Amino acid sequence: MEKNKSRFLKNDDGTIYDSVTSLTWLANDSLLDLGKDISLDEGESYVKATNEKKFAGHNDWRFPSIHEATSLFDKSKLNKDHKGGDINIDSIFPPGMANCTWTSETRGKEAQIIFYVNGLPYWYRKDDKTISHALRLVRRD
Repeated sequence: MEKNKSRFLKNDDGTIYDSVTSLTWLANDSLLDLGKDISLDEGESYVKATNEKKFAGHNDWRFPSIHEATSLFDKSKLNKDHKGGDINIDSIFPPGMANCTWTSETRGKEAQIIFYVNGLPYWYRKDDKTISHALRLVRRD
């Protein structure tokens, strides 16, 4: 019987390549890296610091679009967030992450997040830190 091939490829440099979307993701999100929830502004600082370090040899890491962030949601996959709750993101990503990510979609004082519990987008104030907001960075070659 043939084993199902994963669409994701884990690299030795702390990144994960998605063969379906041709995107490369940081394996860790900001919650795993920083140990705290972050606002959108703190997310921008996280992007800047990651790019200054040239993480995995690149300086073009960025916020995902809502479409890119949603592409990680998969009802058939199960992982655990930092509180031990179920989230639907491939287990190739390390457990203990936040249950959502900020995206690049903004309107006024709000920005859109995607929840990996249900795969739905929501608008939150950019300075909101009430529900474990985090950021998972992405880049495209």
